Amino acid sequence: MSTVKKLFQSSGLLVGIRFFQRSLGLISTLILARLLTPEDFGIVAVSALIIHFSDVLSNTGIQQYIVQAEDSSDETVNTAWTLNLGLKTVVCLILYILLPGISWFYDDPNIIYAVAILIPVIFIRALVNPELYVQRRELNYGIIFKIGVISKLISFAAVVVVALLTQSFWAIIVGDIIASLASLVLSYSYCERRPKLSVRNIGTQWSFSKWMLARGSIGYLRAQADTLLVSQFYSLAQLGKFNIAREFTIMPANEIIQPSVEPLLATFSSVRSDHVKLRQQVSLALLVISIFTAPFVAFIYKFHEPIIYYLLGESWLEAAPLMQAMTPLLFAFALGGILNNICFALSKVKFVFWYDFLSLVAIFGVLFLARSMNLIDFIWMRSFIGLISVVLFLYFCCRLIDASFTKQILFLTLPLLLSFFIVMSVSLFIPHKTFLFLFANSVAFFVLYGSAILALSFILSKRSEVWAYVFEYSLKLIYLLRKSSFKLLKKESE
Repeated sequence: MSTVKKLFQSSGLLVGIRFFQRSLGLISTLILARLLTPEDFGIVAVSALIIHFSDVLSNTGIQQYIVQAEDSSDETVNTAWTLNLGLKTVVCLILYILLPGISWFYDDPNIIYAVAILIPVIFIRALVNPELYVQRRELNYGIIFKIGVISKLISFAAVVVVALLTQSFWAIIVGDIIASLASLVLSYSYCERRPKLSVRNIGTQWSFSKWMLARGSIGYLRAQADTLLVSQFYSLAQLGKFNIAREFTIMPANEIIQPSVEPLLATFSSVRSDHVKLRQQVSLALLVISIFTAPFVAFIYKFHEPIIYYLLGESWLEAAPLMQAMTPLLFAFALGGILNNICFALSKVKFVFWYDFLSLVAIFGVLFLARSMNLIDFIWMRSFIGLISVVLFLYFCCRLIDASFTKQILFLTLPLLLSFFIVMSVSLFIPHKTFLFLFANSVAFFVLYGSAILALSFILSKRSEVWAYVFEYSLKLIYLLRKSSFKLLKKESE
């Protein structure tokens, strides 16, 4: 199978996984938003912040290490799995020891109970069969698709049942635990390889992981600086609304954009010795990420209020302006993921660490001084700091691979300008008075945007090889969609 076809199929499977998972996740969030209070979501946000930070603090970068390693032998995989498992076990024990201190810092017993119950999730995730990372390396996403779908179905059922019975934040806690257990069991059911404890090449693994540990902890703090500060400066109810707004805004990046480009990012390592091909791959990745991200940024910015109103209800309307204020952060988040992968492919983990550290200092410093602002202005400030820092990161990455910074900026901004022009034009002709009008707006916008990108890629394909790739991929996607539609119609007729 050709690399292009494999990339295409892998992207499709990953988007399919995330789309299915997020569809169920969205349904469960809509149910929970009508059963739980903003305070409940605030408790979950603080608990998740502590657990995820501890998880990241012990993350050896096992997936990145296996993907970029020269081989995926048993020795390489087993050592990576062992180191990751060992560190996460130690972190779980330390967390239990620190629970009294957490209780003093967050004077709410529900937060402490939630954290205590969630700590084993870190260990459970570390036990997952590392063969899944090897499958990602080989761009084989069939097994990953099955595991993702089944585990999400199980956790969704658990969340809904517990939510209806208790109408408390425990529904989300139970859902996280069951999702982790389901993924663990399924990873060994579908994968034949069985990991073993091994420390044979621990030195090689640790030379990579030590910077991943430092970068991971700093990077997570940078990404979650707003959540941490909001939890300190504002009420649990405001934190809950902030958390919901953040989840809906960042959702496209996590569930659609990143899965779409992940197979493309996996090719960075294979071309890192060829600077011409690497620059071309980077330009293509940046253009693709902008094409995918821009319409979501524009649509959320324009229709933030009706999105919240029709999805969550009138009681959550205060979260709407927070969602609008986070749209620059959505673009920065999606772009930052690509830039990190470029550095990882070039083994520049130390470079990523220093970027994360300096931007973390800037974010905390500015936001601490802005703590007297109202929450909306506070989030706008956070978004623009994130956007400025990721543009600076892009500049230094361009210097790293000897690419044109101006050219990359053009690749990023053109789809963004196009999407804002179309969404503003559509909103003039289709007023969003009801949910039906909002749905019509979304359909018209995305159809027009897709058509405009196809036309633009055709026009620019003669001048730019990167745009030529986009046009080629677009035609193949249209062909696959038509082929799938004909097959579906044929089955229905039979």
